[in-house]
Amino acid sequence: MKISLLSLIFTVLTTAIFAQDGWKTYQKDNYSINYPSNWEYSDQKPEPTIAFIFMSPEASQTKDSFRERVNLTIENLVHEDLTLEAYTEKVLKQVKQVPNAKMASALPVTIGDIEATNIIWSAELGGGMNLKFNQLFTVKDRVAYVLTFASTTTEYERYEKDAIMILNSFKFTK
Repeated sequence: MKISLLSLIFTVLTTAIFAQDGWKTYQKDNYSINYPSNWEYSDQKPEPTIAFIFMSPEASQTKDSFRERVNLTIENLVHEDLTLEAYTEKVLKQVKQVPNAKMASALPVTIGDIEATNIIWSAELGGGMNLKFNQLFTVKDRVAYVLTFASTTTEYERYEKDAIMILNSFKFTK
């Protein structure tokens, strides 16, 4: 009974937080996610596996020519029967292959009822731009869902609160 009551209270509080004014909900296929209304939604796909991108306000790029963003990558694992743990190892190996990558943390987390992994890392990428990434990913029905917040290291803290709220709002609807 206590667990059910605590779950109910958490659900109500989470819904109240994400139902605040100034936030929109994006829903597609079997998931939904919330994002600030001053962020821009884009379905332009720089890569075929990217489902969408939410971009911070245009003013965010005035200092550093980079627009902070959250995107969702969906990777079909039909030929690989990977658990979340195995997929986590795969992602960590990929990050280690990025030149100058520095891992800050890699932790198992739970978002609502979703078991996931959260990694935070940074690297100097093309043109000397220092970027920091906060990635949240899970595996469901042989599909990996990877949410990525990307920011310059100098602007990371400014957008971190909104980014975490976006990442934590992700949920499966089916």
